[in-house]
Amino acid sequence: MNRRVAHRAPGDRGSVTMHALWAAAALVLLALVATEMAGLVAMRHRAASAADLSALAASRASTVGLEGCSAAEETARLNRATLIACRMDDDVATVTARTTSQRWWGHRWAAEIPARAAPQSYLE
Repeated sequence: MNRRVAHRAPGDRGSVTMHALWAAAALVLLALVATEMAGLVAMRHRAASAADLSALAASRASTVGLEGCSAAEETARLNRATLIACRMDDDVATVTARTTSQRWWGHRWAAEIPARAAPQSYLE
């Protein structure tokens, strides 16, 4: 039998292993970034929900004679957000809610979302 043996250059030894390690590290980094981005999108949705619900709560409270901005602040807090602005024009509520992310590589991200709500009678 005639067997051929492949000869490698001395500098090529282990190069595939190094390429595989770099590829694995890049995939791990990509997964971390994708996970953090998904968290930021969820944070923005949470801020939008808190703003919408706070505006609705403020408008509803105002129609029954209660303090609208107090209801908005409580609703934002229950939705893990901070109410940073609230204005009542008759029974029409205009609010802004903020959510803040956990620390991500030494930085915090924030989302501020405005919302407005009016009672049904306002539209008639």
